[in-house]
Order: sequence, then structure tokens, then C-alpha cells
Amino acid sequence: MPAAGLLAQRAPDERERRDIALGLRVAKATSGLDIGQTVVIKDGVVLAVEAFEGTDETMRRAGRLGGPGMVVVKAAKQGHDMRFDIPVVGMKTMQVLRKARAGVLAVEAGRTILLERDKLAAEADRIKLAFLAVDGAAEFPES
Repeated sequence: MPAAGLLAQRAPDERERRDIALGLRVAKATSGLDIGQTVVIKDGVVLAVEAFEGTDETMRRAGRLGGPGMVVVKAAKQGHDMRFDIPVVGMKTMQVLRKARAGVLAVEAGRTILLERDKLAAEADRIKLAFLAVDGAAEFPES
């Protein structure tokens, strides 16, 4: 579970930073309704909120709707019992992000498991994805 900060080389640009901040607000608001852990934003527009279909299908759907450059935010639910259903990112997630042509993956710091973290960072660099962990309690992480 990473601390807040960049997890790969590319940092998000200003538009992406605004979308991350919005994605965090939406994720925390919808989590109180027991809706999924992933939100996808582009240019200030919510493209998709994870439902029963799961994270991968949410990202695919958002990619079809928004095209390249979307911002994916993955966060644990408010009051989430971290012993169960912890948010996880693995190489399959990176493959879906690549196919959906995402620009950013922001995960909640200290509350998301990264499987094979070094491989994830290398793949993010290869596909020029901004990959970072953000403080879910903050409006936006400090860079």
C-alpha cells in the first residue's frame, strides 16, 4: 500500500490534477451509497462510476465514452473495513488502462494494494500513464 506521491515518472498535468480532485470527491461521495471503488473523469465530466460490473468493465465503458486521456481514480469506501474487499491494482488493470487509452491512474494512498509494484511502474512509464497515490482525505495531494 503506497504512500502519497508519484509511482511512475510522468506527473499529471493541471487538467488531470483537477480531474483527480473531482474523482476523489465523487468516489468518497458515492462510497457512502455502497457504490464501487472506481470513478473515471475527463475534462471535469464524470464518465463512469463503478457498479456491479467491476473496475475493468468500468474503465472499458469510460474509454468508449470519453476517448483517450481519461483519469481513473480508485479509492476505498468511506468507513471501509480494510480486512475485506481492499482495492487492488495489478498488471491486468494496466492492460485495460492501456487499451482504454487512459492518461492517469490515481489510487488512494495507504488503502490500495499494488501487486508487483515495480512492474506496474514500468508499464505506466512504457505507456506514458501518470500513476500516483493520493491522500483520500485531502482535496488533492501535494506534489
